[in-house]
Amino acid sequence: MKTQILRRSFQILTLLLVVNAGLGYAMGWMTFGVERFCPFGGIETLWAVATQQSFTCAMGPFNLSLMMALLAMTLVARKAFCSWACPVGTVSEWLGALGRHIRIASGKLRGSRRLGFVFPSSRKDAPLRWLRLPILAAILYFTVGTSELIFRPFDPYYVLFSAHGHDVQMWSYLVVGVILLASVILPMVWCRYLCPLGGSLWPFSRFAWLRIARSEKSCTDCGKCDAVCPHGIPVSSVEQVDSGECTLCMECTTACPKNEALALISGGNATRRIPAWAVAMLVVLASGVGYLSAGAFSFSSVEHIYAVNPSGEDVEQLTLYVDGVKCVDTAENAALQLEDLPGMISLIAYAADNRLEIEYDGSQLNTEAIVQQLEAPVYNSEAEEFYFGVFRVREVQEQKR
Repeated sequence: MKTQILRRSFQILTLLLVVNAGLGYAMGWMTFGVERFCPFGGIETLWAVATQQSFTCAMGPFNLSLMMALLAMTLVARKAFCSWACPVGTVSEWLGALGRHIRIASGKLRGSRRLGFVFPSSRKDAPLRWLRLPILAAILYFTVGTSELIFRPFDPYYVLFSAHGHDVQMWSYLVVGVILLASVILPMVWCRYLCPLGGSLWPFSRFAWLRIARSEKSCTDCGKCDAVCPHGIPVSSVEQVDSGECTLCMECTTACPKNEALALISGGNATRRIPAWAVAMLVVLASGVGYLSAGAFSFSSVEHIYAVNPSGEDVEQLTLYVDGVKCVDTAENAALQLEDLPGMISLIAYAADNRLEIEYDGSQLNTEAIVQQLEAPVYNSEAEEFYFGVFRVREVQEQKR
């Protein structure tokens, strides 16, 4: 029970952080939104980083570093991220619990801890899990081809927590609503059959260092571990759970009436038992390493050179944090907005941080002129009209010479 209290605490804390980021970014008290915490964004931008040393759309160094930290953690602790930290995994699990309560209230099965309302047989469950791979392949194919985050309007994480973020449509809520409703009926339907991040971690999780081991000598074959597993793993029929689906949620060890029958072990050695809190520490460690190592990936989103050989020698540097610079396209538009200013030398945009690094000739330009031009109405040549309030400078940092 203490293990589940610890895990629930992690789930609630992560949910609060993500909700705060989504609402804070939408209402202006935070400078970054929920996409900053998304490790799947690191997978989406990996091709652009490898081939162009640039980030895709609104992705940035935090997405890449969190993704790498998550892969490393998966090789140690399986898909623990999914059951300890992932907000969508948390919501899916809670909705499955709601389905269990509905089933119990209807008299279908009293006292059960099994999630959901209906349970697919292993014969149907196994092929359905492969759906994640073509979904993952399609997302990466179109993301690489368009340099846009085409998954945004369908992504439960982004739709639920971004506070109606960029690209979210009204039909996005319908799609996600269907997935959430399905999670009440069929346990963990998103995580088991549709999640592209889960599909990415699946092969790595299969060979992870930590696993659940079962002692045949102590096991009473009560089947309680099978009933509570959110992913339908037949724990009672194996000596060690080496399935790539295991998330180390520890529900099976909590439900087991015999303390000696099930245990978390390391390296396949059944005598080397690991305390459940070690999983929590690994989640914290991976998150911390991922967040702190983001500085190692300083690739820009856009680089724009205005003057190859600037005539002036009074070169000044300026950093602007700009609302409206949130992806590659908007960063390009910001660069074009400053193109006609005499004295502009270069602009480097980091869209994930809403940041523009600018060099200009101080003998021809000053900070006020640059900010004024950037915040001026933007002309759309296709629509033949001006758009007001496209860019708003939130913070100015001038480099002192």
